[in-house]
Amino acid sequence: MNEADETDRARQALARAAQRCGWPAEFGEALAIYLGSVGAMERMAAYLAQARPQSMEEAADEAVAIAEQQDAWVERKKSEYYNAKITEFYNRGRNE
Repeated sequence: MNEADETDRARQALARAAQRCGWPAEFGEALAIYLGSVGAMERMAAYLAQARPQSMEEAADEAVAIAEQQDAWVERKKSEYYNAKITEFYNRGRNE
């Protein structure tokens, strides 16, 4: 399955999860656009299925939390990468 198909599948799953909560499928699609990645969409769909939030606002708050966690993870990975590069630079031989 290519990336576009996987993204579309995750978007549709999130739209169906929103509908099962009694909300319009468009709300789920808006959440999918906001979240962007397949993993985040899958986490959100699982949250909707398990937690059954009482309002769309509560669901939107969770989407923001998921996006913030994802952003923090990306920043942490960037930091680890660049720290490794700096360490590599400092540990290189003087004649390189």
